[in-house]
Amino acid sequence: MIQRIHGQRGLQRVRESGALSAQFGGKADGRQVRRLASAAKVVLAAACTLGLAACVTPRERHAMDQNQCYAFGFEPGTDAFAACMMGLHQDRAAAEAASNRYWSAQLAEQNRRREAQSDLYKVMSLQRSGDTRFPVCGASSDGGMDRRTMTWFGPNCRAR
Repeated sequence: MIQRIHGQRGLQRVRESGALSAQFGGKADGRQVRRLASAAKVVLAAACTLGLAACVTPRERHAMDQNQCYAFGFEPGTDAFAACMMGLHQDRAAAEAASNRYWSAQLAEQNRRREAQSDLYKVMSLQRSGDTRFPVCGASSDGGMDRRTMTWFGPNCRAR
């Protein structure tokens, strides 16, 4: 049985499963799903292409740097051209070092948050010790095992 309802996005149909299918002009059957699937494939292919286009070998990068320095007006074989090449290399190295520092800081923050959450779970589990409303923690718990006390902890359970 299909019912029609009016929502914010126009006429919609509710099928027996309760799922909504928006009508944007055509029939809402398997064709829309196939259009979305093929659009997703196109987007994925474009992303892969752009990702591979970003890969440059050191030889290609050197040639691009030479072309850039030449475009700046420096003649190959001169000290100014060598200084330009060295400047481009140093700029790239500084950008890479900054990127490495950024990602190291992100990883450290992620680890800090994970440890803080783990510590919170340990405290919560210990506070619930003896409370029969919560199950006893085990290997299947979301938390983990406290290696010092050899007890399990988790967000929705109690310690033994």
